[in-house]
Amino acid sequence: MFLPTTDENTQAFEKAADLCCILAGYWIALTLVRWLSSHTLFVYPARWQREYSVLLFATLLLWLAASAHGGVYHSHRAERIGFSLWQFGKTLALWGLLTIGSVFLLNLPNISRQFVFYVLTCSSSLVLARQFVTIVALRRLHRFGYNWRTVLIIGSRTGCDRFMALLGNAYPMGYHIVALPLDGEPDETERVLEASEEIDEAFILGDARQGETYALDLLKRGKRVHVVPELLDVRLFHQSLSDVAGIPVVSLLAGRLNKAQLVAKRLADLAGACLLVVLSSPVLALTALIIKCSSKGPVFFRQTRIGQKGKFIKIYKFRSMNADAEEVLKKDSKLREQYIANNFKLPEGKDPRITKIGAFLRATSLDELPQLFNVINGDMSLVGPRPVVPAEVGKYGDCVQLLLSAKPGMTGHWQINGRSEIEQYARRVELDMEYIRDQSLGKDLEILLRTVPAVLLRKGAH
Repeated sequence: MFLPTTDENTQAFEKAADLCCILAGYWIALTLVRWLSSHTLFVYPARWQREYSVLLFATLLLWLAASAHGGVYHSHRAERIGFSLWQFGKTLALWGLLTIGSVFLLNLPNISRQFVFYVLTCSSSLVLARQFVTIVALRRLHRFGYNWRTVLIIGSRTGCDRFMALLGNAYPMGYHIVALPLDGEPDETERVLEASEEIDEAFILGDARQGETYALDLLKRGKRVHVVPELLDVRLFHQSLSDVAGIPVVSLLAGRLNKAQLVAKRLADLAGACLLVVLSSPVLALTALIIKCSSKGPVFFRQTRIGQKGKFIKIYKFRSMNADAEEVLKKDSKLREQYIANNFKLPEGKDPRITKIGAFLRATSLDELPQLFNVINGDMSLVGPRPVVPAEVGKYGDCVQLLLSAKPGMTGHWQINGRSEIEQYARRVELDMEYIRDQSLGKDLEILLRTVPAVLLRKGAH
């Protein structure tokens, strides 16, 4: 089995693998049209035509040109998988356009346009799958010490510490990190040159003095150099790379829905919530009856949460606790301290306030069905960030305004990624911010579909 040990070998392997994927896609397309031809659904030439050979040669040659233009075979070890696949997808789109254009420019009238579509679809799917598998496999190998590179970080001491934390806390990048803080050092250039002898690539932070000089010296030594203009965490925003007078600029944009999208989302919420109320009405009625007969107190539990733009809203749930649950929490100081320390929730099986039927309702998420009426009322959405209690707002720090920019949802990133299994509150904040950054009708549909198995598997529900 071929096991790449350097980025150069990996790139050569990827390029050869993609050419094989295109050949395989071409073969799959041929097999498909032959089968369609046998069922009189496609007119396939009895004899092999030279134009089909020209098409095959063109697809391979144009892929080499498109991939070189897109620069897709650089190292992806520091990139997010989604970003890498998006860049790869754009290159595949360019390759498809070039291939279609070549059919017309080379005057290949006997080539079926349907066959070209099959070739592009099959080949693109295989190439994209190859890219995903390669990235995942290499990151697995990095966990076991394969294909590691030594990277030099140049900048201020604070900047180096922050950037080292980013490289070390994310997915396995396969980097041995050497930091070179330059604060107050008299012979900085000499120190950089000495440190550069044993490294493979370097990151020059925006706060590094004489960054251009360091970059030139490192490039002369054949090192790969990354320039970080300013160490700013921009993961909460949409990003695009542009330039101002030849200087690279990262443009940021907060996630927002336009007016048409907001109207469409509201209509979808109304239609979806009304439909779910009708379909679940027998369950709603039966649950209400069981709660009323099994314990004293009201059927529904109402609690104040923070809605869009900081508005206080009352959310509805089926009561899963004893009627005096709030008083129990206020009177028992130790229980309340544990409640706050555990991110406003007591550990599973250790909450004396929960009734027997309530434990089942929570495990199956049936206790949250009444929130459908909050959605109909317009206080909530089917999909959105978590509806937090007022005491939790401070946990969001500088992100609180982003949190309040969207309606809270019955489900969202937190619910489909483990819910109560997520112990660190910072991770909950991050998941909510990811939703706000990426919010769209398509993302809402994806989350709704992923909510179904999450509920059925009872993941993190208690």
